[in-house]
Amino acid sequence: MIHTIKEINERNDILPNHTLGYQIFDTCYTITKAMESALVFLTGQEEFQPNFRNSTGSILAAMVGAGGSSLSVAASRILGLYYMPQVGYTSSCSILSDKFQFPSYLRVIPSDKIQSEAMVNLIKHFGWVWVGAIAADDDYGKYGVKTFKEKMETANLCVAFSETIPKIYSNEKMQKAVDAVKTSTARVIVLFTSDIDLSPFVLEMVHHNITDRTWIASEAWITSALIAKPEYFPYFGGTIGFAIPRTIIPGLKEFLYDIHPSKDPNDVLTIEFWQTAFNCTWPNSSVPYNVDHRVNMTGKEDRLYDMSDQLCTGEEKLEDLKNTYLDVSQLRTTNNVKQAVYAIAYALDGLSRCQEGHGPYDPNNTCAYIPTFEFWQVSCFTS
Repeated sequence: MIHTIKEINERNDILPNHTLGYQIFDTCYTITKAMESALVFLTGQEEFQPNFRNSTGSILAAMVGAGGSSLSVAASRILGLYYMPQVGYTSSCSILSDKFQFPSYLRVIPSDKIQSEAMVNLIKHFGWVWVGAIAADDDYGKYGVKTFKEKMETANLCVAFSETIPKIYSNEKMQKAVDAVKTSTARVIVLFTSDIDLSPFVLEMVHHNITDRTWIASEAWITSALIAKPEYFPYFGGTIGFAIPRTIIPGLKEFLYDIHPSKDPNDVLTIEFWQTAFNCTWPNSSVPYNVDHRVNMTGKEDRLYDMSDQLCTGEEKLEDLKNTYLDVSQLRTTNNVKQAVYAIAYALDGLSRCQEGHGPYDPNNTCAYIPTFEFWQVSCFTS
């Protein structure tokens, strides 16, 4: 997002004489944090400080995100009351298409109605007629499987079972889903979940040695690095699904190489990234280097909230990292974020170029102006 905003600010053909700023809030993949961020955006009150801010206090124009469907649903129920434009980049839940409930929500990813229909067409192509379905216990999973079952019924195909996997670990609920997979004669299973909720379920499949299943993955986990691990191949090898298109973003790799905590001492996200990546503590920083509140398969919470004894020197090299940070060959969600930012930028550009008498507002086809516009006036240019 930061790279895209920097790119837009350097262009002369979009928002000339205007500079985009930004605030970044980490939802921690929780609904309460997403709602808290939405309230801060609307009120301008900063009892809850953003994780990183690069703005002058000017009016907020729109919101990008949140990442997960459940988070976007929660935030949009608040933002929609004031018609604040919200552009989602990975939230594909079909309910978000309901303009009565979410009047100011837009997205750069198709609805799960399209994905569910594609899954059914895939099932028909291979001649499968007896298929199981598992959903994450959230809006994304439940609405995804609900739509999938409706499409299956329309195609005169049968759903052998439908279960949910818990977001907060429950041995009883997890075992119910596992038992359904083990005992059913269905060997093809559709799984609607995010990759962050997938991990406990994968461990259960390994623990119970459940193999010989063909998994049909939703877009949220089909490209997950988790299932690419060699130890999981006997259980999830051969998984098929529909992925978000990937692309190349010029200049992004160079931008990533240029990131360093010393450039802005208030950039909490970069400090946290640096500490986690290099397992060290940035001098004079109180930011924990690793935070994980996920619950493991034993029902106990894995909690890492410590400071490393080793201080970061600032001489650490990003090119030495053995992870996917610098891999810009699989830019899927990243590209969606870019498209979302550009959608907002073009809307503001359209608003700034409005000519009196030719505007979209009644009466008399009037215009709005930067920086005195209201949220709903931006929405007229995002459609």
